[in-house]
Amino acid sequence: MNSSWRQSRKFAFIATFILVIIGLVAYKVYPYINKPATCFDNKQNGDERGSDCGGSCKLVCITDVIPLDVKYAKAVATDAGLYDLAALVENRNKDKDTHDGNIDYTFFVYDKSGSVIKTIPGSVTIPLGQTFPIIVQNVPITLSAGNDISNVVLKIENNKPWQAQDSAYANSFLKVTNIDFKRNFNNISQLKVSVKNLTKAYFRNIPVNVLLFDSNHNLIATNSTILKDIQSSGSEDVVFTWRSPLSLTDPKIEVYPVITPYTYIK
Repeated sequence: MNSSWRQSRKFAFIATFILVIIGLVAYKVYPYINKPATCFDNKQNGDERGSDCGGSCKLVCITDVIPLDVKYAKAVATDAGLYDLAALVENRNKDKDTHDGNIDYTFFVYDKSGSVIKTIPGSVTIPLGQTFPIIVQNVPITLSAGNDISNVVLKIENNKPWQAQDSAYANSFLKVTNIDFKRNFNNISQLKVSVKNLTKAYFRNIPVNVLLFDSNHNLIATNSTILKDIQSSGSEDVVFTWRSPLSLTDPKIEVYPVITPYTYIK
């Protein structure tokens, strides 16, 4: 009987030892044969919508990004051989932006023969879920006698990864009031507006763009400046000037303060 008991005890000890060894081996091997889903393993797994994008990953799949819509692109003569280029762009992405908040673009200027006579590349910070202008001022363009600009095209370069962003940045934070345009103010044209902060947040380095149109919605002038900062619930005046009087006394005026995650200070 003692022999039988000793055999049973020996068997139990061996079985326990084997189970411990199997457990240790499984603990070491399991992570290699069943890796957890991550956003950096070059595979589509977990709740990802693509390889390392979508779901709980910060990176957004390019198929989930709504392409930016260029409403128009135009050139405005500002002086002999100088032009402002302006485009109006709609960004319908309210909860995502590029990894650095900017998009790259190129303006293409065509003459009457359909030839490209000027290309202007650039980069601009985009607001979330809003329409905004892109303005490049005082571009030198040389035209031969009898030639003219026939068309301007803005191409948005889709060359950057996109990431998830707080949709709160798509809200309207600022309001433009007290628009005061003087066509001839000491032999220049001047536009003064007030920008009101509707929130308790603080903003700084805010681009403020303005477009002026005639009664037929032809673009006649553009301008752009930077509002250094605006305090919580505060109001700041912004002044734009043109070095000679513009052609219209009562233009239609559109003002675009551009708030982005990079102008918002908590």
